[in-house]
Amino acid sequence: MLIIGGGVTALSIAYHCARAGIDAVLLDPSAAGAAAAPAPRPVRTYQPGKVHNSELTVRGLAEYRAFEPAGGADLVVSDVGWLVVPTGPAEAAELEREAADQRAAGVALEPLTPDQARARHPWLDPAGAGTAFWCPQSYLLDVDTVVRGYAAGAREHGARLLTGQTVTGLDAGSGRVATTRGEFAAEAVVLAAEAGSGELAASAGLELPLWAQTAELFRTDPIASEGGALDVPFTVHPASGLKTLGAGRSFLVGLERVSREEGLRDVWFKEAAEELATRYPRLRGAGLHSAWTGTVDVTPARTACIGRAGGAYERIFVAAGYTGQDLGQAPATGRIIRDLYLGRSPGVDLTPFALTAENSRAGE
Repeated sequence: MLIIGGGVTALSIAYHCARAGIDAVLLDPSAAGAAAAPAPRPVRTYQPGKVHNSELTVRGLAEYRAFEPAGGADLVVSDVGWLVVPTGPAEAAELEREAADQRAAGVALEPLTPDQARARHPWLDPAGAGTAFWCPQSYLLDVDTVVRGYAAGAREHGARLLTGQTVTGLDAGSGRVATTRGEFAAEAVVLAAEAGSGELAASAGLELPLWAQTAELFRTDPIASEGGALDVPFTVHPASGLKTLGAGRSFLVGLERVSREEGLRDVWFKEAAEELATRYPRLRGAGLHSAWTGTVDVTPARTACIGRAGGAYERIFVAAGYTGQDLGQAPATGRIIRDLYLGRSPGVDLTPFALTAENSRAGE
């Protein structure tokens, strides 16, 4: 098995497959030691409106709690909790209808009254806050330990991790992969190179509904007093995609959007400022400053493409398009790709993760 990619998903696949006795080779385009140590990142099990995503993240969190590749290291930097604030009674009712399915998937979910929601997050609009949902299963994870643990575990079980391997060509029929350092051939090729997976698939004639999209996080002007810190949970307003998190004396602010259009940064910045002022009136007029800019691999349905292609592309497996949820879903993805390769049932309904554009759009 050739695994193309160098992130946490690719490393999880390499680890789980090598541990199962599969001859795995990972081709990482980055140079050895070139990447800076990743900062802690939040993982939230509750994915409103997408129980299938919640299920994968719940499974991932269970693996991280034990995390054999790093000797059972405690990866949790801090517990932050996850507050979901619907906009209006219709959205609240929809989330309530799926609550039983979310709990069946392993999500700890508690409905809150408006007063309870404001007690969790005093900065919410006192006039606009209605029913909300609280999930304690949101954590900041030590990404560096995850990456190093999976890499070490994969090597321990015989996987070969080759860095500086930029892929220049892929032949789906023969399983041949050309790189800047030579050519490889394999029984199976796993595309786990984030948005680059779509480009590689297209070069072999396989169209996937995923692309790279610019993402940005903003930091407000300092709000808390000198020496103080904002003790507020990770909060999302699903209808608008607004997300906030207390970070020291300021708020981190993001606005989730999925679009193929170019040049939307200024539009989204304005929308983020307006939505922030609407949901948090006391933050009206607070300056927003770019804290992080990068790209995420996205799909129209905000659900990853995970599975095996068929027909002339049966050698190709795909694990990409996570829309920022790769860290939480990487452990389950590694097990899924392993089971599919070995011809076993992964124990997960993969229909929502289908590789076709039609099925991806069906999840919107």
